[in-house]
Amino acid sequence: MADCAISISVFTPFVNRYKTYICDIEIEIVVKKFLSVLKYLLFLAIGLAVFYYIYREVEFRELMEQVSSINWWWIALSLLVSIIGHVFRAIRWCMLIDSAGYGVNRFRTFCSVMVMYFVNLIIPRGGEIVRCTVLSQTDRVPFAVLLGTVVVERVVDVIILLIVTFFMVFFQLDFIESLVGQLDSDAIFNRFAFLFSPFFWIAAIGLGCVTIAVLYKFRHKLLEIKLLKPIVDLMLKFWNGIKSILKLKHWPLFLLFSVLVYLAYFTMFYVAFFSFEPTSGLSFGVAVTTIIVGAFAMLVPVQGGIGPWHFMVFQTLAVYGVQIADGKIYALISHSTTNGICLILGAISLVYLTVIGRRSVPQSKADTAQAD
Repeated sequence: MADCAISISVFTPFVNRYKTYICDIEIEIVVKKFLSVLKYLLFLAIGLAVFYYIYREVEFRELMEQVSSINWWWIALSLLVSIIGHVFRAIRWCMLIDSAGYGVNRFRTFCSVMVMYFVNLIIPRGGEIVRCTVLSQTDRVPFAVLLGTVVVERVVDVIILLIVTFFMVFFQLDFIESLVGQLDSDAIFNRFAFLFSPFFWIAAIGLGCVTIAVLYKFRHKLLEIKLLKPIVDLMLKFWNGIKSILKLKHWPLFLLFSVLVYLAYFTMFYVAFFSFEPTSGLSFGVAVTTIIVGAFAMLVPVQGGIGPWHFMVFQTLAVYGVQIADGKIYALISHSTTNGICLILGAISLVYLTVIGRRSVPQSKADTAQAD
């Protein structure tokens, strides 16, 4: 017994050290989770503060009167168009997954997309991970494969958004010039007058293409520089994502659905204009401009873009002659209805995928090929 006691006493320092190590790890995990939650709460507080600042002067009676004047049939049509856009996004995602050698159920993929929107309203940027997780569980597709297809999707979305933004600015240079010309300070306008020259934009795009080509040519040498390595790695991932599109069997159809996704979103916003008298006379181009400006406001990591999105939308509408008060009401109605349908369909989809969706699915094409 004495020998046993001596043996145990020998290992006691190691056991205590192990317990301390485990305790430190648990504390670190708790601290990280706390900071993550604190970050989301902070951004939510900022968004709510902006939202309160915007609508602090709107009286409840005035709001109810404006809401009662809304033509909800146009809102319903707008929401239907938005759902069609989500269907297009799901079909496009299926094409990428199919090109990776895995077969997925189209309906479950659509449900995963709706879960993405649902989670994004709670945890900004968290929906992309969750949609890959749930579809990986229901259709037995590796999570890493799904995440790779999402990266490709986002690369395409960014490219389309930048192209539409460029054309939006290019074709409205005269309008922007007249708007800036209304400023009191002529010095500011004269200093930035070059921005309204088409030659400036052509030269900027050309310089950007040359820069990208040079960076790609010398990418291996740039990777040796520790300071530039993260930037070069990010650029290479984007480039690999773009190249992977060319491996699609029907990549023109993929690009078509990518365009249809944004066309549905623009149409959704345009149709909603007809539901509200002050915005009923606005054009499709105004809808595109407002969506683009609102998309950049969504870069702020606030749940659902609450606050910043409303501010950018009513400010954009004001440029086109809509009264500030009316623009605020429209932004509130549009944001509430589009996110409301995402909450409802997303919650239903999440229940379906977690409770009903876990069923036996056919073996993936990649697994079949490995078995052969």
